[in-house]
Amino acid sequence: MFDYHLHTPFCRHAVGRMEQYVEEALARGLQELCFTPHIPLPGFARGPEGLRMEPEDADLYFREVERLRSRFPEASILCGIEADFYDGLERSVEEFLGRYPLDLVLMSVHFVRDWPGENWVFDFDFPGRPLAAIYHDYFEALKRGIRSGLYDAVAHLDLIRQPGHPVLKTNAPDVEEVLSLAAQAGMSLEINTSGMRRSWGLPYPLPETLPLAARLEVPVITGSDAHEPRLAGYGFDEVRDWIAGVPGLRQVRYRGRRPDSRPRPASRAQACL
Repeated sequence: MFDYHLHTPFCRHAVGRMEQYVEEALARGLQELCFTPHIPLPGFARGPEGLRMEPEDADLYFREVERLRSRFPEASILCGIEADFYDGLERSVEEFLGRYPLDLVLMSVHFVRDWPGENWVFDFDFPGRPLAAIYHDYFEALKRGIRSGLYDAVAHLDLIRQPGHPVLKTNAPDVEEVLSLAAQAGMSLEINTSGMRRSWGLPYPLPETLPLAARLEVPVITGSDAHEPRLAGYGFDEVRDWIAGVPGLRQVRYRGRRPDSRPRPASRAQACL
């Protein structure tokens, strides 16, 4: 199992030193991990304070990954990024990604541009508007992000979902189109265990989505979305069972933004800088 979604203090809303995340991952027997701080987006309306790296943090982050590779030669440590898709900021994302030799770029949608206010997906308020229509706005943003060609994996696919209202019940065509586009783009789907730490106790996406991913030949990666060291690898025993229980579902690893489903012994990744 590999944890491909770990945050850092550079995000300004994660706690603990980066080496503590590595130590926790190794203690849980993980073979590989990838740090994925939130990408800097200069001029972006931030929403909640402390959401992402600042531009001046980027070089420091990549140097820290290199330091940890030297300190933990027994670990395979990848350098990644979680990059928001937000209409109109594609150029900023593209320029950042072009400056660094990353291993993995997660695509996330936390904000929907056409929504009023801070357009934060965790705090929308549309009295009288059908939930399916609100979900549809979110999935349309995911589709535009995939079509941009900037990303490697879809992070927390159904992040928009509300308790008791699974997206497959109301927006199955949207989910299928997102996964079909991801397959065409050669992207993977993250199984994100942060949802298991919420009231419903289930990951993003819900396990019922995995057979659809297998049918459409979308491979998966696993991520804890840890914002503190103790959460590295959270819930992975259950995730392992879910993956094993879906015929044809492939799990992939990344190097240099290229997926590889073949077994690979843990080794040091290429230098970021």
